[in-house]
Amino acid sequence: MRVLIVSRNVWDDSEGTSSTLTNIFEDYDPDKLAHIYIETKRPNTRCCHRFYQISEFTLVHKLIRWWLKPGHAFDTREGQESVVSETIASQESDVMGYVRGHRSRFYVYLREILWSLNGWKSKDLKLFVKDFNPDVVWLDSSPLPFMNRLYHYVLKAARKPASIFMQDDVFFVKSHGGTLLRRIRRSHIRRTVLRVVSMCSNMFVISPKMKREYDEIFGVDSVLVTKSVKVEGESLTPAPPHHPLRLVYMGQILYGRLATLITMAKAISDLNSDEVRFTLDIYTNNIISEEDRRRLLAGGNVFLRDPVPYQEVQNVISNNDVVVFVETFDPQISKISRLSFSTKICDYLGSGKCILAAGPSDTASIEYLAEEDAAIVCGSEDSIRAGLERLTDPEVVSEYALKAHSCAVRNHDRAKMNKIVYGKLMELSKTAVTW
Repeated sequence: MRVLIVSRNVWDDSEGTSSTLTNIFEDYDPDKLAHIYIETKRPNTRCCHRFYQISEFTLVHKLIRWWLKPGHAFDTREGQESVVSETIASQESDVMGYVRGHRSRFYVYLREILWSLNGWKSKDLKLFVKDFNPDVVWLDSSPLPFMNRLYHYVLKAARKPASIFMQDDVFFVKSHGGTLLRRIRRSHIRRTVLRVVSMCSNMFVISPKMKREYDEIFGVDSVLVTKSVKVEGESLTPAPPHHPLRLVYMGQILYGRLATLITMAKAISDLNSDEVRFTLDIYTNNIISEEDRRRLLAGGNVFLRDPVPYQEVQNVISNNDVVVFVETFDPQISKISRLSFSTKICDYLGSGKCILAAGPSDTASIEYLAEEDAAIVCGSEDSIRAGLERLTDPEVVSEYALKAHSCAVRNHDRAKMNKIVYGKLMELSKTAVTW
């Protein structure tokens, strides 16, 4: 069956932002997939060949040069490339990086206004959808109203059953109060999400916690889907831990995660006061202020490393004893990730290493690891030191390496996950739209 995927990000197998999409469809026939996205960047994937790209930068230029086409279809099998120049692609990347870094409401509203002018709607976009003639449409959920308008437009053009994949709390379940303007915007977001959900015949969700809450909110029986791993065998023989014990953290330190890592670094420093028991390597591409860097590295046994390509992550993990996963303890910031399930967790579970997780016990990722007993979980800042102390016992490190591996086999096996996803899409392809 032909699956049309619509999402915000470019499809890049080497980028963490699209690693879940790659993970789900890398065993699928690439000739049966097509992708609509809104970044200017060029795709870098072996999973899909047919693309339709909407350039937001060109949407800005179109305000003056009305004849410009903001959307372009191309097929990487035929050696075609996006017609957007490298210069424009670079400019858009810089601008969007600045906007995301500053998170100003001004830019958010400006972006919405730009899309509300409907310069992105075109015969070319409809032709791309009609020409591909999908059996099923796959939508990556979004809290951005303009993305939900795009989803609505594509669904109307396709007139085929659709599934939406919820990876974050796009409905802001626990968000209340705030300024009048923020409440109005949140209400608007919910309406746009509801409109799209009402047109979808299936909902995939990324965490058990999200399934419980979204099933009740939307009145659906959603399907739980996480990133899968290729587990080598049902059994595992953990490698003997090093001394000092090697801990590693890999990934983003945004949304308050840095504060949790600083707390962990302080605990490591205290426990290393008379003997070096732990080292912690942090691999991240995020900018860290001099003050935060000083606090993080003060003890002398925490090290900042340059990020490595996604393909090398497992090699780095294999050279360490414990993989660290953290979420913020800030109650306001934690609302953002409360229902999310980090893709890193599946990589960690399948790595054959012990996991040390620190974060609020009511966030989906921490709750899952605790319920599955797949990690040493620190549900509060005060318990981080106790969690580290448990790691001083080599038998505990080996025990939780086995528990993590068992969880990966039980819940995240590649063949099992493919059967769930592809089976559901096949089931959907045989139904008719009801709206």
